[in-house]
Amino acid sequence: MQRVNGYKLLANVIATGMFVGVASALSIQPAHADDPLAGSDTAIILGGTTQPTPSTEFAQAAENLYLHALGFDDGATYSTVCDMTGVDPCSAPLQVLTTPELIEQGPSSLTAASDVTLAVENEFHADPGAFSAEHPLTIFGYSQSATAESIAMTQLEEAGIPSDDLHFVFIGDPSLADTGVWPNLVPDMDTIFGSSLTNTILTDLGFDGVLGNVTPDDLYPATIYSLDGDGVANFQQDFTAGGLLDPLVSVFTTHVEYLGLTSTEVADATTSTDGDLTYVDISNNINTADAWISAVFEHGAAGSGLLESVFQSLELYFTNTF
Repeated sequence: MQRVNGYKLLANVIATGMFVGVASALSIQPAHADDPLAGSDTAIILGGTTQPTPSTEFAQAAENLYLHALGFDDGATYSTVCDMTGVDPCSAPLQVLTTPELIEQGPSSLTAASDVTLAVENEFHADPGAFSAEHPLTIFGYSQSATAESIAMTQLEEAGIPSDDLHFVFIGDPSLADTGVWPNLVPDMDTIFGSSLTNTILTDLGFDGVLGNVTPDDLYPATIYSLDGDGVANFQQDFTAGGLLDPLVSVFTTHVEYLGLTSTEVADATTSTDGDLTYVDISNNINTADAWISAVFEHGAAGSGLLESVFQSLELYFTNTF
């Protein structure tokens, strides 16, 4: 009888040790590690280049594919959408912010960064106490707007917006430190054209204002989705593999496909962390044709102000104003 009790005691000790070990491992993980948007029920939505005012379809696709999986609005999908008046809040879970999103991404991104900062400040002023670590304000950015929001992070910190009260979600971020186009474009082009011609080309294209920009890893938490083969977010690996042509082609192919993926395809990913940033690297095991068509024609890639953005880009090129 004592022998049996001894085994039971040993089993209890082992079980207790395993429980304590698991509990300790869990305790070092950040709160809501798998659902950082749990408790968030308001999101500011921005588009990418040539998408100054995301459509309802765009905003809802962003929520369904990228915010829902992180626990936004208790896992809601296809929430109601409203357009902010300037940078003032409106009454819907998904609030669309209009930003320039011009082809000349330097001045456009800097303007958009200021717009993001004002929009966030106005959200906090409109409803003091509404946002906290348990109920963060979500800010979604795609491509150029991810760069603008990366720039805005510094401005928001200077404005005193608490780090835990915001959570950014990016897709196709050009400002990824190791792989993105903005931190790596100049040194790579220098190897082809030399520094003088590289500077002339990029200045003429209006890119000089964002060159070298990096998404900060120590200001605000952000979840960053990147699709394998996207030559904007994964510029460096594409450049290494095929020079400038590979990433240039992907701007019009893979980089467009984010909003056309399925939830299953988005979930086929690997995750890593670096400081406040969580990287979700999506596999290229997708139906690329379906993803592109769905993104462009069903989920707003071509219906979010394309003509307006192109017109303003031409206006800036010829008149230096927009």
